[in-house]
Amino acid sequence: AVVSTQSTGGKQRNNRRGRITKTTAGKSRKKEYQKKHKVIIKNELIRKNWDKSKTLKENFAALGLVSDVNEAYRSTHHKRAKEDEVEEGDITEYQAMVGEKTAVVKQMESECKSGAGPVIRHYSPNECALWEGLVKDHGDDYKAMARDKRNTLQHTPKQIKRKIEGYLKFKSAEGRTKMGCVG
Repeated sequence: AVVSTQSTGGKQRNNRRGRITKTTAGKSRKKEYQKKHKVIIKNELIRKNWDKSKTLKENFAALGLVSDVNEAYRSTHHKRAKEDEVEEGDITEYQAMVGEKTAVVKQMESECKSGAGPVIRHYSPNECALWEGLVKDHGDDYKAMARDKRNTLQHTPKQIKRKIEGYLKFKSAEGRTKMGCVG
């Protein structure tokens, strides 16, 4: 049996042996990860009170918020003999663990109570033309609308009814914006 061996050359092997290479792949990968995964705070109130020198957990604790809801739930609802029974002390234990409400929490609660108002769904001009055309041609016959060739998304009669009712509400609303259909 003939055994063939490929040699890489003695000089190259010796050169490789003497080299010390430092891997920088880990550092560059870490920088890329940090760029991609920046903490983006959408809530303006939290963003104003955020301390960049602190960690996420430290910031949440300072603001009076819980960073891990499951952990907070576990600490107040320890294992019980029966799952059905509810202890009265659970709520007070949680409040004792969290402490007094901070100004941020009070402000967030007041924002929630005031309410943001109803959300108006906006319809594109193409969608407006579709619903208006279907109503004009078929009236209240939703089964005929479902069979119409303009129903390219194959909505069912019930879906069409619901969408047309929503569109009519949008059309009658006074607070329409430029994003919605014109006319």
